[in-house]
Amino acid sequence: MTILPTLALRSFVGFDNLFNELESISNQKHSSFPAHDIIRISDDEYEITLAVSGFNKKDINIDVHDGVLTIKGNGGSEVQDESVQYIYKGIAKRSFEQKFRLEQYVDVKEAKLSNGLLTVSLLREVPEERKPRQITLKTA
Repeated sequence: MTILPTLALRSFVGFDNLFNELESISNQKHSSFPAHDIIRISDDEYEITLAVSGFNKKDINIDVHDGVLTIKGNGGSEVQDESVQYIYKGIAKRSFEQKFRLEQYVDVKEAKLSNGLLTVSLLREVPEERKPRQITLKTA
């Protein structure tokens, strides 16, 4: 576990779990399959696009739990056709699991599968009471 100097911690109030989360993330092995892009559309809109050629709607599961978006693909068993003889087989249809940590107030808006690309649209909706506000200074 990394110990941060006390001086650095004085600037952070209520972020005890953040440091544990950062350490946990740095220790995780990241899988690059399937290839994916993360796109910022605006300050509050994002898209994650995964290349899932060969996968059908029934092969993919998407869920969100405790701020983690998990996308699983079940490659399943391919039908073995004795009449087909591959010279080169480069289209991977193996099972996968990708996890994405979502910022607070970010939620999945929709997910679409089209032309071998899975696109998950995300939207951040900060409640009014959590938005920045001006504090009136009173005098004694």
